[in-house]
Amino acid sequence: MHDGYKIRIASIEDSFEIAKVHVDCWRTTYKGIVPDEKLDGMSYEKSALKWKETLKEIQDPFRCFLIAEKNGSAIGFCSGGKKRKNSKRTDGYDGEIKAIYILKEHQKKGIGKKFIALYEEIFRQNKIFSYIIWVLKDNESKNFYKKLGGKLITTKTYEIGGKKLKGLCFGFKISNGEGQ
Repeated sequence: MHDGYKIRIASIEDSFEIAKVHVDCWRTTYKGIVPDEKLDGMSYEKSALKWKETLKEIQDPFRCFLIAEKNGSAIGFCSGGKKRKNSKRTDGYDGEIKAIYILKEHQKKGIGKKFIALYEEIFRQNKIFSYIIWVLKDNESKNFYKKLGGKLITTKTYEIGGKKLKGLCFGFKISNGEGQ
């Protein structure tokens, strides 16, 4: 990438850096959306343990976890693979981008688009030509997914910190490289 940004496959050694991005993103993105108690209760240490377990479990090359860095420091990450749950609401979609987090000061610099492009290539290599992304309705990132061509296919309710929040599911179809 340009401007000192680099994207690479994450390893278990990246757990703490990923945790910092995760917690910091939640605190900036979900302030005023998710209850403050939930955000205040997050810690780098607790998050690092979760990410360490997640990264340890990634054996399947299709389940990929990417990390974005600037000058050697983590500024974002993205994970995805096969769709987590099958349901009638998401029939016809086989892949899922499960998380895209980019620190606020590094957003709108093309990193999210690069993450999506890399995942679409991973999906193609694994013969997956459709995927979903879930996002909270009040998260401004929903506009990013709309601009990329995501179609709203369903909704669901999450409970986070005792508060009910609406989630939106965007579906994407990608070319199979054969003029699909």
